[in-house]
Amino acid sequence: MEPNEPDVQCAKFERTIEAGIEPLIEVMEQLESFCAASGVPEPVAVQLNLVLEELATNTIKYGYEAETRGEIGICLTLSSGRASLTVTDDGNAFDPTAAPSPDVHRKLEERAIGGLGILLVMRMMDSVCYQRRDGTNVVAVSKTFAPIRQESTHENR
Repeated sequence: MEPNEPDVQCAKFERTIEAGIEPLIEVMEQLESFCAASGVPEPVAVQLNLVLEELATNTIKYGYEAETRGEIGICLTLSSGRASLTVTDDGNAFDPTAAPSPDVHRKLEERAIGGLGILLVMRMMDSVCYQRRDGTNVVAVSKTFAPIRQESTHENR
């Protein structure tokens, strides 16, 4: 670390979208750009986007009654090589940490449908926490990584 370089780098990405596939695709593209600009290694950025996609898609497909749409909040905080992603929604209560794990050792045709996406989230992230707060689902995940050093724009003389 350089003498004047801060040891804590912090960046934050926040969006609220309508619970729908098109807004989700748009915010995933924005999140990808934010991660690249913030020095998040590409494999970690891909994992964060997959987690966002899984959590938000479950909300869009199963979180609301027919013809009802709500909002999904996305907040990604980066600090000292740690990504903390919080996804909130105002849909039906659903705790992904309490969902039964699929039996991945059974033949595909013998398995119950569903559960693989949540399993993927659990395995990719270092931690996954759920709370139901004031009628809102709050899923917080985190991932530790080695940040990519950004090239300095100052030339050595």
